[in-house]
Amino acid sequence: MNKKKRMAIFTLITVLLLSTFLTACGGKKTEGTSGKEDTNNTSSNTSSEQGKETTAKRKLHLLGPNTSNKYIKFEEKEKYEVWGHIQKFLDEANLDLEYELVPAEQYEVVVKTRMASGTDLPDIVNITQLDNTTVLNLAKQGIIQDLNPLIAEHTNGNIKHMYDEMFPYAKALTTSADGKMYWFSNLHQKTYKKTQPAPVAITMLIRKDWLEKLNIPEPTTAEEYLEALREMRKQDANGNGQEDEILVYAPSGFGGPIAQWFNLGTDITAVDVENKKVVSPWYQPGVKEYFKYLQRLVEEGILDTSLIGGSYEQQQQKVTENKVASIPEYNLADYLESTVQGGAEFLPLMPLKAVEGIEPAAVLEPPFLVWQKYAITKNCKDPAAAISFFDIIYSEEYADLSFWGIEGLTYKLNEEGAKVFLQNGTDEEKAKTGQVRGNEIYGDTVFPRVQLANLEYELDPNRVPAHKVEHQLKIIDYKPYFVNMNNNYLAIPNDEQLERKTKILNDLNTYSAELATKLALGQKSLDNWDEYIAELKKLGLDELIKIDQELLDRYNELSGN
Repeated sequence: MNKKKRMAIFTLITVLLLSTFLTACGGKKTEGTSGKEDTNNTSSNTSSEQGKETTAKRKLHLLGPNTSNKYIKFEEKEKYEVWGHIQKFLDEANLDLEYELVPAEQYEVVVKTRMASGTDLPDIVNITQLDNTTVLNLAKQGIIQDLNPLIAEHTNGNIKHMYDEMFPYAKALTTSADGKMYWFSNLHQKTYKKTQPAPVAITMLIRKDWLEKLNIPEPTTAEEYLEALREMRKQDANGNGQEDEILVYAPSGFGGPIAQWFNLGTDITAVDVENKKVVSPWYQPGVKEYFKYLQRLVEEGILDTSLIGGSYEQQQQKVTENKVASIPEYNLADYLESTVQGGAEFLPLMPLKAVEGIEPAAVLEPPFLVWQKYAITKNCKDPAAAISFFDIIYSEEYADLSFWGIEGLTYKLNEEGAKVFLQNGTDEEKAKTGQVRGNEIYGDTVFPRVQLANLEYELDPNRVPAHKVEHQLKIIDYKPYFVNMNNNYLAIPNDEQLERKTKILNDLNTYSAELATKLALGQKSLDNWDEYIAELKKLGLDELIKIDQELLDRYNELSGN
């Protein structure tokens, strides 16, 4: 064979081998990709020689707590229809997720240890168990990343739409004092008739069946409320021959609805949302009358002092024994009735007038909530993939599947077109039938919750009695009000504010709780009021109010309020 022929054959073999190699490496598309231009900022490898686009799976390692549900388990997610939809989103984004889920009871120790060491880090981590001080220190050390530049460069728009337009208050609550954002959060909003913000109330429930049995009028003032509880004891409402019908109420703080009848804030410092002002119940006009009222409840044996500082189980035992005449709870709560021996029916009360010239306030749970923390660590080598994951999370399609599930399986539309849950039984039964929503499989693990809820499902007349529905529709627009989640309106403090708040609250909370309890029990005299206020000031109450007002002002500025 001459030299030219040998060279021609060698060249032909080389071309054939190279063609085969390029075809094998570049000609196969990953399942779930369209082969079109990537509009979701997903990374791709292309072979221009073949004229075909290929996309490699992008791997992410996620660390978080496992769910504690013994029937609906994350590791069995593939058997539920709703998970198939979530997996489709992940496939379309070319994401290959590795889940490292730690038993919930062990997770706090694990995440604190791993984050403190700064080694063996996942790409995305649930850091809810870490307080803000710890998280901000991790950020200073570069262990977790500032999300703002990552979002700006890689988002397909979902994150910005959710945080900037649908949940602007969430951005205000997750932006540090230096303008950076270090974690994503769970987001929740509840509306009525699609647009009206829909808070629910924490109120005093009173035994409706006992009122009717004893012909006691529904109380409309604090005085009538006390008289009703007195009559229930006097007339032996539970029929056991003893005066043991009681009020369950914790006087150590100001979060109970009776305090708000005197127009007091819900904590040692509290946000007056309407007036954009931080207040303290210790300085409010109705505070002395509030303690006088509690003293009367204690003196008559109505307020059960044996439960002060007790456990939930001890309170629930009194409920079960059919001894609780009144208790603070959500206005639409329906679990208590079924736990009472012999049955019961509770009536939620509107705020009751307690002092002339002072308007009683409601205690509302805000219709917009932000909680939990999910961070991207320094170990994440593919931030575009991490942002693609959160772009999936912060989509209305994901929110729908997570909170509501699948139409016809876990929810339906009512006559007005609002979503309402189908009652699918216990967790054990739902696990068998597959009637499971996304949140029930993975909520608060490595998957944040995004909840676009409505009030309609909570007012379902098939399960909620008319008197509770009526109360909720009255309370939705009630003013004045205080919220039960003051931190939901306070921006992240800077280092100095955080240090001062921590130091102040350690001693101030202890003194305030002890003082409030002893005043309610009559163990301290109201005659020494100036002395108590002087001590509160000495412990930093005024400074705390000042700091919280600064945080409220910054929150309002960032959220556009």
